[in-house]
Amino acid sequence: MSTWIIAFNKDGNTSSIKVDSGRQPDLDDAVELVTRKAEQDYEVLNFEPDLNEEQTPALKLAERYGITITGIAQI
Repeated sequence: MSTWIIAFNKDGNTSSIKVDSGRQPDLDDAVELVTRKAEQDYEVLNFEPDLNEEQTPALKLAERYGITITGIAQI
């Protein structure tokens, strides 16, 4: 099992979470893990989703919490 770092940006600051996994987390895994952290640690931003735009989990994370995933690396 390897340890992976998922880096993300919020308000111009880079933060990260560590994950133990037998494989590299893909972007969907990373978004799910960071969303769980955001739900615990951050307030939802005041936003109105664009109904003409596909609401992917990564876009929801960006709109609701102002967070973007910036990298996934093995340590």
